[in-house]
Amino acid sequence: MSGTLRRHYASGGVHHTVILEDAHHVLRARIDAEESDAPQAVDAHLIRSLTNGAELWVSPGGRAVVVRDGDRVHVAYCGRTYALDAVSDRPGDAAPEAGGDEENFVASPMTGVVLKLNVAAGDDVAAGAVVCVVEAMKMEFAIEAPRDVVIDEIRYAAGDRVDIGDVLATFRQDG
Repeated sequence: MSGTLRRHYASGGVHHTVILEDAHHVLRARIDAEESDAPQAVDAHLIRSLTNGAELWVSPGGRAVVVRDGDRVHVAYCGRTYALDAVSDRPGDAAPEAGGDEENFVASPMTGVVLKLNVAAGDDVAAGAVVCVVEAMKMEFAIEAPRDVVIDEIRYAAGDRVDIGDVLATFRQDG
């Protein structure tokens, strides 16, 4: 990539503008901000390319994995997984429908081993509570519930090996 690239995404029915700039082999990303020194700006360095995505080192914040699946982009960052739906920014294009539905699962942000499970099927879990912990290279990543949910299924047990993006648990909206 060279120069500046502007893309539009929606997550949970909210639209966001993402501006990507190549700044001397450092990718600067700004979300909903025009100024390059805005607080929403982050710098990213490529760790490795993945099929339909990349593993990045993001400053500030740490490691992130970005994977494109059709018109949806999944971002695993800081122990959470975000889904962004592409929205067309070209006049006259039929934009994909922005998915107002929130994800009904949590996924592993890295390849590693499930260290600990804190929930079981049927449990009510509050937003931000740790569902499970994945360990890789002696680093622990706590995977949190994105909102108040009821756990439907736990797909891995403590000690199981998981890959980036593997669905660890599924859930439904609490209440």
